Amino acid sequence: MIRIMFIAAFCLSISAASAQSTAPRNAVLSEDMPFCPSWAEAHERTMAGLNNEGRRPSGSRWKGCIVIKKGTEVEVIQSDDQQSEIVYKKKHWFSDQAIF
Repeated sequence: MIRIMFIAAFCLSISAASAQSTAPRNAVLSEDMPFCPSWAEAHERTMAGLNNEGRRPSGSRWKGCIVIKKGTEVEVIQSDDQQSEIVYKKKHWFSDQAIF
């Protein structure tokens, strides 16, 4: 019974979040920004640059991550203070920083 209530609450929160989402918009990057295929990998990359505790050095190549150059136009799906999700060349990319 508790599991069903938890699942129902989760579904309601997901539908409420999708109802509040804004339409995608186009934006031009104001600086070079790294993007990864998943937010978790983008976050791991940021954390490695901050404290470098046994992780790859920030200058090393990360699997699947790219750097999109300043002045490139991208479609912004979501962007806030902590993360960004974009579509670039028909693929979704994530960053652990905001697009300004």
